[in-house]
Amino acid sequence: MNRRNELINAFLDFLVPHDCLICGQEVSGRQICANCHDYLPEVKPPFCQGCGRPVKDKIVCPYCRSKSYIDRGRSWIIFAPPADRLIHHFKYRNKRSLARLFGRALSLIVRSDHALKQSDLIVPVPLHWWKQIKRGYNQAFLIAREISQECNIDIADILRRTRNTRTQTRFDPDQRRSNVENAFALKKYDIKDRKILLIDDVMTTGATINECARVLIEAGAKSVCSCVAAITPG
Repeated sequence: MNRRNELINAFLDFLVPHDCLICGQEVSGRQICANCHDYLPEVKPPFCQGCGRPVKDKIVCPYCRSKSYIDRGRSWIIFAPPADRLIHHFKYRNKRSLARLFGRALSLIVRSDHALKQSDLIVPVPLHWWKQIKRGYNQAFLIAREISQECNIDIADILRRTRNTRTQTRFDPDQRRSNVENAFALKKYDIKDRKILLIDDVMTTGATINECARVLIEAGAKSVCSCVAAITPG
């Protein structure tokens, strides 16, 4: 689906009433009702400086104590009910218009964060080409494009998956790192001394984003930060 069709669908979503994706109440002009939006579990300080995960009394969470290539990470909501339903609709139910909701929320975070707003380039975490063909889109790219427009930061789809990794859902942290090891490569693109902002929809242990960051740092990036729509609690 091209950009023109996406805009048409977004316009129709605005005009035609439909059901809230969380509670089922009829809404118009948005994907979720105001009440459900208010109950989304937003990440509040204190949060891990490495990934943006909520923490109680530590600077970094357990996942970020091992070697990390991410300078700073932020996240919007906790991947728990009812937020997990939005992610499911976005990834598996073709609700691409949710990119607007996620993109606007993350844009507010980027603009308010000293490190993130200084980024030179926004880079989405890639899907494997076969998975993207089956799904029809890369949800991380859709979010990244919204942030690029809102924050006036260039976007470049410069990473590719070199192999179709297995889903991370049932893996422990060590298995997740092993699963994505050497699974990404940089396309022909000069990122020397540039500050990169990696974007994804969900972060669990951070293994995928950390591996992407490693590729970017080893290719000459000055720094890599991350910003994700949802993150699992610590």
